[in-house]
Amino acid sequence: MYRYILKRLLMLIPVLLGVAFLIFAIMDVAAGDPVYSIAGPDATEEQLDALREEMGLKGTLLERYVRYIGNLVRGDLGTSYVTKLDVMDVYMQRLPNTLKLAILTMVVAVGMAIPLGVTAAVHQNSIRDTVSMVLALLGLSMPNFWLGLLLIMFFSLKLGWFPTGGNQGFRSIVLPAITVGAGLAALMTRTTRSSMLDVIRQDYLRTARAKGVSEKNVIQKHALKNALIPIITVFGVQFSNVLGGSVLAETVFAWPGVGRLVVDAIDQRDIPTVTGALVLTTMLVTLVNLLVDIIYAYVDPRIKAQYTK
Repeated sequence: MYRYILKRLLMLIPVLLGVAFLIFAIMDVAAGDPVYSIAGPDATEEQLDALREEMGLKGTLLERYVRYIGNLVRGDLGTSYVTKLDVMDVYMQRLPNTLKLAILTMVVAVGMAIPLGVTAAVHQNSIRDTVSMVLALLGLSMPNFWLGLLLIMFFSLKLGWFPTGGNQGFRSIVLPAITVGAGLAALMTRTTRSSMLDVIRQDYLRTARAKGVSEKNVIQKHALKNALIPIITVFGVQFSNVLGGSVLAETVFAWPGVGRLVVDAIDQRDIPTVTGALVLTTMLVTLVNLLVDIIYAYVDPRIKAQYTK
């Protein structure tokens, strides 16, 4: 198991190198020059050239990339062109907000999806199944920004229960978490139902029922446990997506997360911030995926046996 974890961590190195190079290449061919937006319209060619030298924009794409990787190895992600702040410091200021949103979002998603999915599978083709699938379809169909605006209009403007946006404590995160979690819950509900239907009529469940095990324990301790692998997979993927930044929800609710940081930096051609934020997010997502793989091993002993080979 330890060899597998070490192997996955070593595989992170080429992934980070590739991500950094792709960002450099994309930002290099993008329209606009950050020097002009920073120096202003009245800057002379000499001033522009000096500013390019200061910002590290001199040289070819490959030369700038190699220089950036050298700094990255030393833990230096550069300085923002716009705010003049260290990129690592800026990212670490935004990361706790993104983690809060991601964790509460997944709590909302799992809290809605597991009961609905299990109920739909246990009562297949009944009214409960139909209602659960209709709710899942609605969740998949509703755009995040539209649902977010509806929640703001009702719970913030009409009832006054929650702030309309910003980061003003726990109440500020409730509506964004529901907005993002509703869409994720819809997908996880369908996955839970499908996975439960695959195992719910297996022979070992009939054996458990024949031994007198209650239906509640059959579903919770036997069926659901054996149906967890696909559910954990979807959970890990969606959690990684939220960590990458729920840009629409963060924009609607003015939530200061990593997603908004990256989008604002792209608009301003702030190359160090874009590159540093995406490299750190890639590292974080890779670690989350590794954690999901480790959880597989504890849920299913057969997978753990494969890891130990």
